[in-house]
Amino acid sequence: MGGRNFSLTDHLSAFVDAQVGSGRHQNASEVIREALRRYEDDILAEPAQLAMIEKVAAEGSAAIARGDYVLVQGPKQSRALLKRLNDRAARPIKRATKRAGASPRRRG
Repeated sequence: MGGRNFSLTDHLSAFVDAQVGSGRHQNASEVIREALRRYEDDILAEPAQLAMIEKVAAEGSAAIARGDYVLVQGPKQSRALLKRLNDRAARPIKRATKRAGASPRRRG
């Protein structure tokens, strides 16, 4: 493993010091290595994320082309659509919770 020298901004240097000071890392090299591992993971995940965005965009364009969309005008219709979508998303959770014999928790 080769050593490297690099410069950090004051902000990043303070961040590294804070991470070491908090006990999360034993030294500055550990902070930098973790940051680089996370950066590498982000770069490697980027093509899959872009492919998913392109797929969803294509599906949306196709839905619009065949007239499969809802036109929402104004805040009242926006709230109604959001409620329907939230209700639809919550159904599987409610069913699973019901089967497990527990009641769903509400965040508030």
